[in-house]
Amino acid sequence: QAKKAEKELRRLGYDIVQVDRINRYPAGQLGDALYNPLSGQISSLTNLVLDSSLPDHAAILAGSDPSVSGMSANDRPGRYPFILTVVTENEQVEQAVQVIKQHGGFV
Repeated sequence: QAKKAEKELRRLGYDIVQVDRINRYPAGQLGDALYNPLSGQISSLTNLVLDSSLPDHAAILAGSDPSVSGMSANDRPGRYPFILTVVTENEQVEQAVQVIKQHGGFV
């Protein structure tokens, strides 16, 4: 839904629109080495599953997360795991709010 709202806002001429996922754990730019087990070394299953770059001591603790163990669904943190950011002039705020609400967002 957030991506659809982003696309609509861009179509309407909003230049600065961004969708981000809110993670339970710190996430960073992991690079191709982590994502490609055939050519790179994976530091831990935890970092691969959680899309994080936690140091070993923290990754061990995060490994108890149900989404790492496979003992639950791929639940996202909280009820609303995505944030849509729009930077615009005051005159265009209401239109942006309407688009976000039309796509199921909250303001």
